[in-house]
Amino acid sequence: MSSILRTAHTVRPTVATRVAARNISRRNYHHLYDENTAMGKKFLDEQRAIHHHASSTASMWYKVSLYVVLPLVTVALIRSFKQETEHISHVKHHAHEEPEDLPPEFPYQNIRRKDFFWGNGDKTLFWNDLTNVHRE
Repeated sequence: MSSILRTAHTVRPTVATRVAARNISRRNYHHLYDENTAMGKKFLDEQRAIHHHASSTASMWYKVSLYVVLPLVTVALIRSFKQETEHISHVKHHAHEEPEDLPPEFPYQNIRRKDFFWGNGDKTLFWNDLTNVHRE
C-alpha cells in the first residue's frame, strides 16, 4: 500500500470537523433571520404556515387511514375469508369424484429428471391432493 493511502486511511477527523459536518446535515435557517427585520418576519411566517399546513394534512391522512381504510380492509378480509371457506368445503365435497374435463397432458409438463427427496419423489413441495391431479 502506498504511503498516501496509508496516511489517508489513518487520518481521523477532528471534533470540530465532525461538529461542522453534523451542522451541515441539520440545516436550520431560523438563526439567520432576526424576527425584528421585515425579511425575518416574512421568512418565519412562511415557515409557520408550511408547518401548520403539513400538520393539518398529516392529521387528515391519519384520520382517513384510521376511519376509512382500516374498516374497508377488514370488510374485504371477512368477505374473502367466507368465500374461501365455502370454496374449500365445495372442493372437499367433490374430491372423491374423478374430474371430467382434465386439461391435456403436454410433453413439457411434469418433467422429472431426478426424484424429489421428499414424499414419494414425484409430487412437488406445494402439492395439494385436493386440487392437483396426479398422472403417472
